[in-house]
Amino acid sequence: MSVSRAPTFFSLYDQGRVSAEQIDDFLGDWHAAGDDEKRSLAEYLGMTDLEYGTFFVTPRAQTFILEARREHRPLPELMASLYASLRQNPETTENSIVFALGHWLKANPPA
Repeated sequence: MSVSRAPTFFSLYDQGRVSAEQIDDFLGDWHAAGDDEKRSLAEYLGMTDLEYGTFFVTPRAQTFILEARREHRPLPELMASLYASLRQNPETTENSIVFALGHWLKANPPA
């Protein structure tokens, strides 16, 4: 018997049927499902492990993930451009994101 599953957050986000902020609803639904949900959170959201890792660095990663998918470009390449732009701003209030993204890029360098 096959189990019918609702579309993932990312498939709906790609179609413009949900906003970036609505990911919180999907996170809550996954946690509420408990043992009934057998997929990892990344799979439930419709992300690869690499994409999922960037999501926890910064929620802004959602737009970069979508861009990488649509343009068939490596995600680390796009995240490197975000990192560079954040580092160029000496008044950034996102120092923790710059720090975390720098470490993520060391582990996942652009090609």
